[in-house]
Amino acid sequence: MKTKLKIGDSVKILSGKDRGRIGKIASINRKKNKVIVESCNMVKKVIKARTPQEKGRIIDKEAAIDISNVMIFVKGTSSRLGIRFENNEKIRYLKKNGQRI
Repeated sequence: MKTKLKIGDSVKILSGKDRGRIGKIASINRKKNKVIVESCNMVKKVIKARTPQEKGRIIDKEAAIDISNVMIFVKGTSSRLGIRFENNEKIRYLKKNGQRI
């Protein structure tokens, strides 16, 4: 699915255990419609020891969030995104107030 969000955009999480938190998009998986937001939706992952001398460990990492559960957040306002053309240039804007991004 095509998305108007880009890596580095600030987004607000709309649902889930981190609802209301704001973070930046670290990666986008367009085939699965998922995004990874920095320091949000943290899960614990168990890493097995590869050799008998090495110890296993538990790490915290970000899990993917469905793209429908995040909304762009710019200057205290969260809104849907729109695209329009100005001077043969594609411009992203907030649908709530028309502000350019």
